[in-house]
Formats: sequence, C-alpha cells, structure tokens
Amino acid sequence: MRLLLGGLTEPQLVDLRAATADISEDVGHLGDWTLLEEAVSQAQPDVVALHLGVRPSAVLQMVSRVRALYPAVAFLAVTDLSTPGLVQKATEAGCADLVVLREGPGDLRRALVTLQKRDRPPTADGAVVTVIGAKGGVGATTVAVHLADALAQRRGRRVIVVDLHLYMGDVASQLDMRPKPGTLWFLLRGAVADARTWTEAPPLHASGFRVLGLDGDLRNADPVSAEQVVFLLERLKERYDAVVVDAGSEINEVSLAACSVAEHRLIVTTEELMSRTGVVRRREALKELELGPTPLRAVLNRAHPSTPEAQKALEQNLGVPLLGRVANAWAELQAAQTSGLTLRQANPKSELVADFSNLATGLLGGEADTERKKRTFFNFFR
Repeated sequence: MRLLLGGLTEPQLVDLRAATADISEDVGHLGDWTLLEEAVSQAQPDVVALHLGVRPSAVLQMVSRVRALYPAVAFLAVTDLSTPGLVQKATEAGCADLVVLREGPGDLRRALVTLQKRDRPPTADGAVVTVIGAKGGVGATTVAVHLADALAQRRGRRVIVVDLHLYMGDVASQLDMRPKPGTLWFLLRGAVADARTWTEAPPLHASGFRVLGLDGDLRNADPVSAEQVVFLLERLKERYDAVVVDAGSEINEVSLAACSVAEHRLIVTTEELMSRTGVVRRREALKELELGPTPLRAVLNRAHPSTPEAQKALEQNLGVPLLGRVANAWAELQAAQTSGLTLRQANPKSELVADFSNLATGLLGGEADTERKKRTFFNFFR
C-alpha cells in the first residue's frame, strides 16, 4: 500500500511512518496542500493521509476535486481533534476515514488496516456492454434493460445494468424501482465503499439482475469525470459477469468513457433515415477517438420483417455489422413497463423475448467459442 503523507510536522512524520512501516510504502510527504493534484500525479499513491490544518473546508474541497480525477486513491483526513461537524465534512468530501493525532500514531495504522480489510478479492472477470442510441427515442434504454434480463437468465451469471444517461436516464423508472443507492452515489462515493456494498447495495430487480439508476433532480449534482466512470465500470467488472450500460444517445465525456472500457459496443437504431444517419455520425465519432479494437455493432429496434438481402444492404449503409433485430411490439413493452416488469416476466411468449435472447447469445458467442477451444486444447493432451 503506497502511502503519501501531507501537512505534518517532522516529529509527526517520524511517529506515523514508524507505526505503519510494515504495512505501507512511504512515497513522500506533501508540505503544501494546494499542490495535492500534482503530488498525487507524481507519487501515484494508493492512500493519501492529509492533515486538515487550520483551513479544513478548503483542504477538503481540494480533496473532493482530486478524488474526481483519481477515484482509485483513498483519502484519510488527519486532524488533531475529531468533531461531529468535521466528520461529516470529511465524509462528504469522500474521505474513507478520519485519523486523530491525539489518539496516537496507532490511529493511522488502524485506518490503513481497515482499508486493507475493506475489499475482498474480486470474484468475477466480467465484460462491459455499452449501449448507445443512434438518436434520442430509438429505445436504447429498453434494449439495455431487456438485454440485461436475457443475460441474467444464463446460469450463474451476475448481471447489473447501469444508467449513465446522466440527467435524462430512466432505467429505474422503467422498472419501477427506487434507485438508492444509485449511479451517482457510486460514481462520487464508490472509492469509500467496501466490497459488500458493491455487490449487495445495488437494488435487485425481481427478474434477477441488479440496477444502478438515477434519482431525483441531478442538475445540482457534482460534475462527473471520465476517470470516475472508468473507475466505476472497472470495479463492477470485478464483481459482475456482465455490466450493461445505458449511455444514452449523446457523444460526451461520460458516454465515451463508457465506450473506452467496453468489451462490447452496441448502437441502437431504427429503420428511419434520421436514426441511420445518427449511426453513421456516431460511428465516425468513435472512430476518430481511436478507442481500440472493440467493434461497434448495431441493434435494429422496432424492426419489420425483412430479407437477408435487405439486412445486408442495411449493414452496408450503416457501415456497422448488425448484431440482431428486435421486433416492433410497442404495446407489449408498455404493458410490461406499467407493471415494472421485464417483458420476459410479463409476456414470456412474446417474440421480443426470443429476440433479446438471441442478442445475448450473439454477445456470448465469442466467449463460448473461446471456452470450446480451451476444452478442445486440453482434451487433446488427455
């Protein structure tokens, strides 16, 4: 555990370093808290223990800002004396613990041991599926929710759907769920959450997948950085087999960050001209940013019966391969949403249930091929 100390006197440094020498690696001392961002960038610590001094509010504001840039770094607020008001301010700034100097050097050791015990080893090596819309209103949220439902029906799979369509998302309302804790809580406070919170706190829908939704008026919420989005999705991948992200239809910092860590990128479109044009624009935007080898694939929503020739022509027009089609059954979807259910729960014989199951199979096909090749390889030498 790499430890950066800040704002302490030389005798305090000697005592604290001696108390934690066997459980941490000292990566330096920061004398001027206003240089916190630069210090974290250079030292790359796992933990920063920073004395709040005579201007605790200003120091904590800096901590909050730097945490948005480096969400994987844990911050400990160091103070001479603990008060309820200070504890609250430190918690709001995202500090994982409060270290009280009057309780002796052992209090820093206690805080570091608590941090070490906080995270259990990851239990999954999941995949992020980012779903974006070719334009607003094409059904990206519907596809994300029902794809998560289809993936969750595969035996033993832990699935979570994450609403990253900030300020406009409605995953939770579509499922009639209370989104607490929601996406913003984990984006802004996830670094101080323990492993149990990551796996058990996201609300569980009756269909078997968990949900991180958006709650209330978000206009006054703290801004979200790309680093926080990447941190959120990487932590979820460690604990879920599939992380399905509703990224909305806009190309912005949040949606691009979600695309950057995704193993699967899906763009939802309909057959109308504006939607097809939107696919081309977003395809080119993602290509310009060189987000890596992960291909972009299209999902044709509200699709009408078609021929293989027409499908091939559509793929050529979009410049994007088609993962699958979802039939046009608006009334069935609305009936399910009114009840807060997935379509599989409300109408298991619906054509759309099979369509989403086929999408899930298409996504998992590569994984299935990999496992089949592994079995073939090892069986050859038995």
